[in-house]
Amino acid sequence: MNANNIYYRPKWTCGRYNSGKQVAIMYNLIAGYSYFFEGYSANVIGEILKVGRNEYINVDYIASVTEISMESLSKFFIILANNGLLTETVPTEEGIMNYRKAALKSRKAKQSWTEKPTREKLPMEVSNAEQEYFTAVNDGKTICSCMFELTYRCSEMCIHCYNPGATRNNIEVSHRGDYKELSLDDYKRIIDDMYNYGLVKVCLSGGDPFSKEFVWELLDYLYEKGIAVDVFTNGQKIINDVQRLADYYPRLVGISVYSGVAEDHDTITRIPGSWENSMSVVKQLHELAVPMNLKCCIMQPNLHSYYLVADIADTYGAVPQFEINITESNEGDICAKQLRLTEKQLQIVLRDNNLALYVGKEAPNYGGQKRDLSVCSCGTGKTSFCMSPNGDLRACTAFTQVYGNLQNRSVVKILTESPNLSEWRRAVVGDYTECGRHDYCDYCNLCAGLNYTEHGDFRKPAETNCYMAKCRHNLAHRLMEHDEPMTREQFIEALQSLPIKEVVLQRQYQIKG
Repeated sequence: MNANNIYYRPKWTCGRYNSGKQVAIMYNLIAGYSYFFEGYSANVIGEILKVGRNEYINVDYIASVTEISMESLSKFFIILANNGLLTETVPTEEGIMNYRKAALKSRKAKQSWTEKPTREKLPMEVSNAEQEYFTAVNDGKTICSCMFELTYRCSEMCIHCYNPGATRNNIEVSHRGDYKELSLDDYKRIIDDMYNYGLVKVCLSGGDPFSKEFVWELLDYLYEKGIAVDVFTNGQKIINDVQRLADYYPRLVGISVYSGVAEDHDTITRIPGSWENSMSVVKQLHELAVPMNLKCCIMQPNLHSYYLVADIADTYGAVPQFEINITESNEGDICAKQLRLTEKQLQIVLRDNNLALYVGKEAPNYGGQKRDLSVCSCGTGKTSFCMSPNGDLRACTAFTQVYGNLQNRSVVKILTESPNLSEWRRAVVGDYTECGRHDYCDYCNLCAGLNYTEHGDFRKPAETNCYMAKCRHNLAHRLMEHDEPMTREQFIEALQSLPIKEVVLQRQYQIKG
């Protein structure tokens, strides 16, 4: 019991309060948890969030302004303190490090008994608390989350990269830097504008965000605004700056790791030593208990060794995030699709229960999910968006249709006046030309962005979506007829026996139509 009724809001917290909807979200950024509040509890969180980090909070004062009894408030504050959202003393550097160690220990203990995922996952990391908050505040002119593609420049040259200007071999000339990019002042203005319309969280991506000259100044600005930050990076440029990044308390850091075998990883990035550098960053982030995802695209060069990324994740308290849909680039280059797995290869890989698109008896309907034709295919473009390096606002990284440019238009004007956005928000799967009308559609991780990239129309089914859906459908029905239990050892043996297809990568385009 806190006798003095004084608590402190620690550095590792942030959040938002919406007085009109009487809801709030608050993050424990070290532990990696977010919490949704509504009603009177949200009002209390709103008062807490008015207090600066490491500053004190007087329970008596909050009782007076909220008109909530001291008895109720005292119990609530104890719960908040138990979840790391408040502390009873000002956290010292030593105290913060001790809390990091405790959070890491708790995270690894949870991983040891948590069941492997066997159902579809959202394409972007969104917690249940965030979903509840974003839904509660959505009024058509609210922006809660935005991915900032700071630059398409990168310290790696990944052969599967879908960003504009990326090269496929060592002969081609990179055009990643051809984009006119926003200035730091542009970002500050846009962040302020978005904040006025509800901004809670930003993801810094690219390319590699640390290829952007003022990324640290931007991180500083976001931290001072109290905005939660995710960072997607390959880690190449922050080997000596991991502590600096950790001191901004990112909600999540996603590190690209394509294999547990350095040679396979470096073949994909085309940068010798890149695996060692990325692993150095992973180890340092682990020691600082920074929540991590290890992001791995599965393709021909890493087919035999991608699964080791899950073992690395277990070792360092991270979450593996595998992607098996290798797609054409956002500018229409289709040659990277040669890297995707064949159906024969997928018949094995899809049985890996570390995959979100896992197929097997542990998943309902062996991974199939009946498509509701009366709803939109995904939640992007409602309160979550993506901004390209030149200020174009889009639904997400995969959906390249532009709603407006934030260089010359305000957030609210785009959200309320863009005909493209209005059309997308009204669209339901039933409006699509074929989606949801075939047996294999139950096994489709439908991406309207891929539809748009392939056809210039998000209603027309992308070959990439249909290909994966058919492969999953065929495997599921084969297993339904004759289930073939497979141990982890058998899975690895079967994986190693698969031949790897050799590909020659050179930019290639096809006429849309």
